[in-house]
Amino acid sequence: MTSQLKKADKPSPALRAQAAAWVTRLHGPNRTEEVEDGLRRWLAESPEHKAAFELLTDTWEKSARLRRRPIERVASWQKVGFRVSFSRAAIATMTVAAVAVLGTIFYLHSDAVVTAVGEQRTLTLEDGTRVYLNTNSRAVVHYDKKLRQVNLEKGEALFEVAKHPEWPFVVTAGDRQVTALGTAFIVRRDEKDLAVTLVEGKITVSPVRGASGGSAVHQRTPESVAAAVFTLSPGQRLTLAKSEPPKMDRPPLERVTAWQRGQVAFDNTPLADAVAEMNRYSAVRVVVEDPSAATIRVSGIFRAGDSANFAQAVAKSYRLEVRDQADEVILAGAGVQVETP
Repeated sequence: MTSQLKKADKPSPALRAQAAAWVTRLHGPNRTEEVEDGLRRWLAESPEHKAAFELLTDTWEKSARLRRRPIERVASWQKVGFRVSFSRAAIATMTVAAVAVLGTIFYLHSDAVVTAVGEQRTLTLEDGTRVYLNTNSRAVVHYDKKLRQVNLEKGEALFEVAKHPEWPFVVTAGDRQVTALGTAFIVRRDEKDLAVTLVEGKITVSPVRGASGGSAVHQRTPESVAAAVFTLSPGQRLTLAKSEPPKMDRPPLERVTAWQRGQVAFDNTPLADAVAEMNRYSAVRVVVEDPSAATIRVSGIFRAGDSANFAQAVAKSYRLEVRDQADEVILAGAGVQVETP
């Protein structure tokens, strides 16, 4: 039935990303009655949710019938994108070992939620808002009668905000705040950058009221930028960085939300940035020894936390060497950039 859907009727990338997260939790080892209840509520919200879930369930069933191809046999992954299919048991194991997705649902009023390196948590707040907290993140939730507020102190989170027009929902990250009603968006706060991606709905990004300009981003941006208010449309990403003007772009949503499926996706990404992203998910760090290799461009999809497999794939494709140490995987040599058509 799913295969008969017309292309125009297929769920949006945002809904497919949400459905993929539900399928992973449903088939994972931490499936609970709360997870099942949450899925039933999500499916009941709209026919589009049901269509997305059917589509991703069909994909899951098909992937269970495919054999995994060893990485050594994928000679041109950097050209077409490195994709590996897993059985349901393998995906469940990967979810625990590499990403440690916790399907437990929490009901919070005012509290701090923390994830360790390689860990993810799914939260349902008291108003029905769902929060997906990525690796190495910390968020403080505070609700009162006038405001629903989450302070993202570090890391990354996807928010699916329950609609309560009379009760604003605000995410604070440094000296910026994201204001939304019923919508879905991602906030990522790193040491140097702040990125906000709108999945669906409408949000504004504005200075925190009374902010003193203490953050590094605020200190190094012109006053006109620091005081600016940005309104995002679905699919847009706003990036605020040190000593750089604000950047607005439209990255593929499936790549931005890949972490919800236990994946890390790269598209013509400098090796230095790809390594930094992979290192977010594992205590075993990948290190690029030769600075000249840091500019090599890589593309592909990898398991979050699988530093060893990532390093082996990059080394094989770009003629680098791999040296294993106690808590590091060294990529040595200058490497060779492979031109893509």
